[in-house]
Amino acid sequence: MKHLHLKNSRGFTLVELLVVIAIIGILATLLLLQLGVARQRARDAKRIADVNQVRTATELYFDDNGQYPQTATFAALGALLVPKYLTLLPSDPLNVSPWVYSYAYNGTTKYQVHGILEQWAQALNSDGDINTTAGGWTGQTVDGTKDAKADCTTPSTTSCVYDQGQN
Repeated sequence: MKHLHLKNSRGFTLVELLVVIAIIGILATLLLLQLGVARQRARDAKRIADVNQVRTATELYFDDNGQYPQTATFAALGALLVPKYLTLLPSDPLNVSPWVYSYAYNGTTKYQVHGILEQWAQALNSDGDINTTAGGWTGQTVDGTKDAKADCTTPSTTSCVYDQGQN
């Protein structure tokens, strides 16, 4: 019996392994970049839901008391809305900036609650776009116009603002 010796059974060459590793590295990088964007969108979806939840609680407060909460800060809403209207006052998903959520009121019949988003979102086309500095409002300055996609490059109190309220 003759032994057959296969000449091409040595395995992969170093160049082939490096090419495969490079391709896997590029694909992993692209995946991680997309995960970052998905995480930003998820945080923004939570912010939009939080603003809407606080708006609903504020309207319920108005139904019971005949006026909107007369408080100067978003954090102070907790004392008025929790536990009767909210289980817990929402906090930002990143918990890094105190101005991500804000509340402003004018007398007993106008209020605004808003959150700063990290990216432009479709919800910005249907928000309140209330300018709290117009008409004697006190509180945060908000753009007062439809939020443009170009305004979302750096989150600030005048860009990517999702706001709701009674104007």
